[in-house]
Amino acid sequence: MSEIVGFAALSHSPFWDGSLPAEATPDTFGARFTTAAARLRELVADLAPDAVVIFGPDHFRNFFLDVMPSFCVGVGEIVSCGDYGTHKGAVPHAEGIGRHIAESTQAAGFDPAFSVRMGVDHGIVQPYQVLWPGLDVPVVPVMVNCSADPRPSFRRCFDFGLAVGDAVRSLPGDQRVLVLASGGLSHWVKALSVEDETLDANTRDYLVDGRDRVDAYNASREESLAQRIAGGHEGPVNAEWDRWFLDRLTAGDHTSLLAMDSRQVEETAGNGAHEVRTWLAAWAAWGGPVEVLGYEAVPRWVTGMGAVAGTAQL
Repeated sequence: MSEIVGFAALSHSPFWDGSLPAEATPDTFGARFTTAAARLRELVADLAPDAVVIFGPDHFRNFFLDVMPSFCVGVGEIVSCGDYGTHKGAVPHAEGIGRHIAESTQAAGFDPAFSVRMGVDHGIVQPYQVLWPGLDVPVVPVMVNCSADPRPSFRRCFDFGLAVGDAVRSLPGDQRVLVLASGGLSHWVKALSVEDETLDANTRDYLVDGRDRVDAYNASREESLAQRIAGGHEGPVNAEWDRWFLDRLTAGDHTSLLAMDSRQVEETAGNGAHEVRTWLAAWAAWGGPVEVLGYEAVPRWVTGMGAVAGTAQL
């Protein structure tokens, strides 16, 4: 029987170049988080998974508002757009596992979209590349809509994660699978809603139908990012909320986490905090205890950065 051998959750940020650990003193921004991420890399290497199921968001690089699924499972090839310095091109895919997950979750009452050639961006690739720099563990990407209303509820994401976990454990053979969540914690990003009256027409059109303009959009965003990094840009982070979320996660407090109100989370922790949906889905798939390896509020990376692990030894 196949098994889920571990859980990992890792924040991502375009402002972080993925290096481990930070080449600086412990007081330098990012050093505490990257030290924890380095430990997480060692843990997942010791688990030696045959495949990794990655729950992550998309940032309008592959999914647009003409059709926006709540969940999309990659069942075949994976292609990374290479934004923000991440790997560009093919990502190794886990043959057969994605289709089994899609079919099994459908039988369990879910209707995820599926993709035989799934595009992914830094929301899935950055943590994967950090933890497996050789890009040598096959991937099943699961996109969770964290970007645009109507988003799936926190409870729906958790329940879907439960179904994914059941699907993985029912895989034929004795495959060892790790589940990974990418995203969050608190951060505020540019609001991208077609209901926003202040949104310019070009951006609105891109959100709806931008597939042919991804390269130009990436170039524009990366030029802006470089300017902000050079200028020492900082963004707000709500460390108090981040620690509350991590405390509830490690305590196994499903009641509090699944009762979160989406609007209140956005007001308190930013519109980027919607990405904790991926954490809840992967946590549910894992179903075991988890441990915070490290947390750091990093305004220079515009994000509360956390690294969490779950193994059979906890």
